[in-house]
This record gives sequence, structure tokens and C-alpha cells, in this order.
Amino acid sequence: MRCFYHDNTEAVAICKSCNRGVCRDCAVEFKNGVACKNRCEAEVEALNQIIDRSKTSYQKTSSAYSRNAIIYLMFAVVFGFLGVTELRERSVLGWAMLALALVFLISTFFNYSNSRRFMSSETDKRT
Repeated sequence: MRCFYHDNTEAVAICKSCNRGVCRDCAVEFKNGVACKNRCEAEVEALNQIIDRSKTSYQKTSSAYSRNAIIYLMFAVVFGFLGVTELRERSVLGWAMLALALVFLISTFFNYSNSRRFMSSETDKRT
């Protein structure tokens, strides 16, 4: 492959931004690729920043799901306690509270399982 900017020179790399072949004189090396000198450097730097930010997204998503699971579990306990208390007084409100407690328990389960899935995906990406 020939350099896009110098027809008579062999390309040594491909620009991460524009995918053109570049020779040693036209290439600027970055930590995760090569850019066209004075043309694509800003774009490649922006791409590298996006990649770095996305590496932590799985961890942040996993912790958000875990946090939500804990909050939903606390709501389930509160509504369950209030529902049992209301059922002692033979109130219909007690059944509604127990139904809400069940909804929050189901939400707890799904949020916890999603947090585990994101955590295992992050672990798989590292290996």
C-alpha cells in the first residue's frame, strides 16, 4: 500500500480517523493508533478519549444496578412490614402494600441480576 499523500512512498500505517495509508513522514503515533500529521490528530485524540471513557461504563452501570437493587430491597422491606401491620387490622390497604412489596422484590431481583451480568461482561473483556 502506498502513502495517500506521497504516491511514491510505502505506507507504514493506517490513520485511525480517515483510514488512509500514511508513510513515516505523514504519521503521528498515538497510544492506540496512528493519525495523519496536521490533519487527523484531533479526531484520533477524541476517539481515544471515547474509548477510554467506554472502558469504565460497564463498571459504572454495574454499580448503578447494584445501588438500585439495594434501594428496591429497602422499599420491599418497608412495604412488606407496613402490609403485614395493616393486615392485622383487616385492611385492604395491607394487601396493596404487600403487592407493592412483591413488585419491589421482583425489581430487586432484576436489578441485581443485571448488575452481575454487567460485572461478568467487564471481567470477560479484561481477559
